[in-house]
Amino acid sequence: MRLLSGPALPLFVAGGLSCAIVVTGYADGGPAPAAQRPPHSAHATPSRAAAGPPASMARIAAALGCRADVIVEAQELREGGCTTGAGVFRILTFSSDGNKRAWLTEARAYGGTYLVGTRWSVTGPSRSALLPLRDSLGGTLESGTGHGHSP
Repeated sequence: MRLLSGPALPLFVAGGLSCAIVVTGYADGGPAPAAQRPPHSAHATPSRAAAGPPASMARIAAALGCRADVIVEAQELREGGCTTGAGVFRILTFSSDGNKRAWLTEARAYGGTYLVGTRWSVTGPSRSALLPLRDSLGGTLESGTGHGHSP
């Protein structure tokens, strides 16, 4: 078995931590994710403004109507979270779209719905909770594959 090293290791660890946080939120009585379809382009729902410059964590949180508490500060990504009347949101910003894609590849195995933009991603309690954010910031809604079953 080959162990990760170099620049890939922190990204892998941060991605795993982020996924664990999302899964823990569901396990602690949060809403269970709906059955998800496999991710491929036919299931992504782009907004009219899917492309564009990267949004900062502060801008994303402001569009949600909250202030994000940063919980991971790494070279490859920044992760924060906040809670609104619609539920708990996890906001991630990335140093590159390659790092974003690597994180999403790992995170999809845990299910969920992601609003994905240029070097950022937001996970929310449901697809409908992410739609107003997509309307204001753009992005594409993507679904994870999930595994196992909900209690």
